[in-house]
Amino acid sequence: MSGGQIAALIFAILLLLPGGCFLFFGIVLAPGTAVANPFLLLLPAGAILSVAGLLFWLALRRRPDQGGSPGPPIP
Repeated sequence: MSGGQIAALIFAILLLLPGGCFLFFGIVLAPGTAVANPFLLLLPAGAILSVAGLLFWLALRRRPDQGGSPGPPIP
């Protein structure tokens, strides 16, 4: 893994906590509370978790082969 992939993986893991909290409280507060509109907590949850998903994809994708030196010819 390159340094950028490791950084993306660390930031993706760090973003899971706030995104998960927004998602959890958006779902828990939804059924009949005094909060005006608890479903608005789902918007930042979706945004944060989608950024985390993008970072996971960037961290775990395989880069195409750079075309290094070829192996010995097959007889």
